[in-house]
Amino acid sequence: MSKTKIATDLFFLLGLIILGFMIYKIGLPVIWNNIKLTNWWFAAIIGIWAVVYFINAIAFHTIIRDGSPEAKSVGFLKTLKLTISGYAINLITPFGLMGGEPYKIIELQPLLGIQKATSSVLLYMMMHLVSHFIFWTVSIPLLFLIVPNVAVSVRIILAVAGAASLLLLWWSFTVYSKGFVSKALSITGKLPFAGKRVKAYKQKHMEKITQMDFLIADLYKNRKKDFVTSLSLELLSRFVLCTEIIFMMHAIKFPVTFAQSVIIESIQSMVGNLFFFMPMQLGAREGGFILVFGILSLPAAHAVYVSLCIRIREFFWTLFGLGLIKVGRR
Repeated sequence: MSKTKIATDLFFLLGLIILGFMIYKIGLPVIWNNIKLTNWWFAAIIGIWAVVYFINAIAFHTIIRDGSPEAKSVGFLKTLKLTISGYAINLITPFGLMGGEPYKIIELQPLLGIQKATSSVLLYMMMHLVSHFIFWTVSIPLLFLIVPNVAVSVRIILAVAGAASLLLLWWSFTVYSKGFVSKALSITGKLPFAGKRVKAYKQKHMEKITQMDFLIADLYKNRKKDFVTSLSLELLSRFVLCTEIIFMMHAIKFPVTFAQSVIIESIQSMVGNLFFFMPMQLGAREGGFILVFGILSLPAAHAVYVSLCIRIREFFWTLFGLGLIKVGRR
């Protein structure tokens, strides 16, 4: 049995165990009652994420397909599979990106080689994060426009969050222009205990690390069209997924506008990402929904309902994504 197959099987088993624990914590009766309440709207809620993942996969595929011979061996269906299953693993593993990204690198390594597989996955991860920063930066002024009487304390917090998003955007573009693998290893090499091993690893693999940084910077410097296309698609997916809030609120006959749904999605994702170290952001996301529903003067009970609907949608796509790990492997 190959190391790749062992690693992917471990991701699959770990995912099933954690997913089962999440369902147990929420409770099957609660999940079933929410499904009955939402009724056929769940088809739209789950379906819109098929569109979101399709857009994400195009963005990832744009990064991979750089015209090199090895890149042509990666078909779009392979990229779509890795996108869905990678996000499924990220949802259920602590520290978010600690699961799905290594899985994608393992799957792409036989086709692209370790340097190109790693740089492609890191570039897409950065693209996904940058789209978050832009989304937050856009939605905060939108909130002030729609809700002019926001409490001073909330205004200060959101202003700080907006400034932090702009700072992170600036940092991201410096990473795009220079790469960051070498620099990250240099910083890690100063840590106690593991620092010496990291320094030794960097010295031993300096040529490969330099090549990865070159591939990361190459997208921004020499493939501008691909860079803009990938980032635009990731940002588009942020706005497309906001429609699931509209579907959920229609299901309980309490419609919201698209602008409100953008604000709800933005604020809850901002709060959720502050607690990225928790599997499925348990508790943090619910708190984010209650906070933003309060700001918009919407009933807190509806915030709980929406968060439960999202949990059920996540269960579906996580189970589907874990199943994809076992499908199509040759």
